[in-house]
Amino acid sequence: MQCKITLFTAFFVALAIALSPLFQRIGGSFSSFDGIGAPSPGALPCLKAGRVMPVSSAAADSLKLASGRTSVNLGGSRTGPVKWLLALNACPAKMAGEPFLRSDNRDMVEFLGGRGRYFSYADAVEKAGLLRGSLRGNSPQAHAAEAVLGALAVYEQAGVALALRLEGTSGCLGTLDAWHEAMAEASAELEAAEREKRHPSLDRLYRANRYFQFLQALVQVEEADPNVALRVIPHEGSYLTPAAALLEKNLSPAGRTALKAYAAACDAYAAGDESTAAETLRQLSGELESILPMDSFKLHFEHCINAIEPFLGGFLLYGMSLICFVVSLFLKRRKALLHFATVFLCMAVLWHLFGIAARMYIQSRPPVTNLYSSVVFAGAVASLFGGTLYILRRQLPVAAVACASGLLSLLVAMNLPYSGDTMGMMRAVLNSNFWLTMHVMTIMIGYGSVFFAGFLASYHLVARFFGQSEKGLKAGACGVYRILLVALFFCFLGTMLGGIWADMSWGRFWGWDPKENGALMTLLWCSCSLHARLLHVCSCQGFLVLASLGNIVAAWGWFGVNLMGIGLHSYGFVEGGWFWFFLFVGLQVLAAASALIPQRSR
Repeated sequence: MQCKITLFTAFFVALAIALSPLFQRIGGSFSSFDGIGAPSPGALPCLKAGRVMPVSSAAADSLKLASGRTSVNLGGSRTGPVKWLLALNACPAKMAGEPFLRSDNRDMVEFLGGRGRYFSYADAVEKAGLLRGSLRGNSPQAHAAEAVLGALAVYEQAGVALALRLEGTSGCLGTLDAWHEAMAEASAELEAAEREKRHPSLDRLYRANRYFQFLQALVQVEEADPNVALRVIPHEGSYLTPAAALLEKNLSPAGRTALKAYAAACDAYAAGDESTAAETLRQLSGELESILPMDSFKLHFEHCINAIEPFLGGFLLYGMSLICFVVSLFLKRRKALLHFATVFLCMAVLWHLFGIAARMYIQSRPPVTNLYSSVVFAGAVASLFGGTLYILRRQLPVAAVACASGLLSLLVAMNLPYSGDTMGMMRAVLNSNFWLTMHVMTIMIGYGSVFFAGFLASYHLVARFFGQSEKGLKAGACGVYRILLVALFFCFLGTMLGGIWADMSWGRFWGWDPKENGALMTLLWCSCSLHARLLHVCSCQGFLVLASLGNIVAAWGWFGVNLMGIGLHSYGFVEGGWFWFFLFVGLQVLAAASALIPQRSR
């Protein structure tokens, strides 16, 4: 009975931890604009970077590109991405002075007049000319200037995503009226001039021409960097920005409805009436669902996933589970704590897998489509593998390594340098559903297994230094051997399928591409390690060293090639990632080198 109560309590605690990111969406500004109720302003459709997504995803993408975060502090309160986007369009002058744009170069922030890592748009735009002049070369300042100019471009595109304010007009609705009046006046003057056989009066065409030039300039900026623009105005099966929508002669009824609703919401927000602004957007969401032939359920689902943040919940659960398992190692009466740790681990794996399944449904793609998703998937493989082994054999080291693998993978994924929508696709050459499933998934299962084996081997090497028995070392080597067998199978299968795919795609089975070489190196290292153990070339301790060093080989084949930024298969260049790569290599070398240190007496 006591066991059941403990498990029951652990389940609800785990559920509360998993859903903790959702709690901040309940109440306050998050519930008005970023809440998950239907219809929700955050679930309105938006086209960004070639993908139709909810406004909450597009706004969060732009906000993270500009500030490195998905929420900001405005007026002393935490503000979600949808409200941030609305405020940016409704109150441009006020928002220009808010210091939420980010640069990790402290000298650059000081030059711009900001504090810490943050500066305002008003600070940066005054020195945009100087920033453009410092782009030459490969210095840290040049890279920082390029990043700041990129943040300014994102800010400017987001600032005209929902509504516009033309010069000499009052409010966003006033802009729509002024534009239509100017166009009607110009059209009437041109018709009169043609009818009366005279030249049109330039005075009567001036206002329309001025507005037209302004809108045309906005459209040209959008076309120059199409992946940054947010298109929220529906029109004939696609979406337009407000500027492009105003220039469209025959805008669809849904487009006209959206244009007016967004303008009205911005005016209401600017007047301080947030409830009216939120209600206007909720009504628009309901109207568009009934008008447009779109998958509204998928938009609402993605919006809810943005609020739930399953990977963040999984990260917290992995951390709690790891703490419980580690603490239990030092306790004699640890049964209750192990129950909590086991429930936390199971819930973490389920939440991790739920996040992957949700991304698959949203994308209509296999789970691995870019570097971010490959890290998440490999971590899920390792934690699922380890969690299953722990439940079957009740070995605490396996459970601890499973938690650490999942925790590390989500930590790396959440801290990868952000370059845009994480649900974006790979290059076109990697964009085949069938071969993506057959090749990339199998090779990532192999990599995940290699890392799990390597981390488990590292654990036993360090544990040996602290007095682990020879029996424990042999048991650990036996477990690592079995895991490496699985890794070898999937690495071989993935590499062969990749070669078959390459032969069918561009007529050659093997081209010595860096990514292909990395996969081959990982495969050969697994094979050599297993044969060394099978043929008794090395001891249990030596085999664990080989398995631990296998993490370096796999990391090179996976991340190292991407850091080089070359080759057909380099699908995730990470600027500045060399430091973290070599830090990981150094830690693995230290773990392997611990085998050379005499064992402490127990």
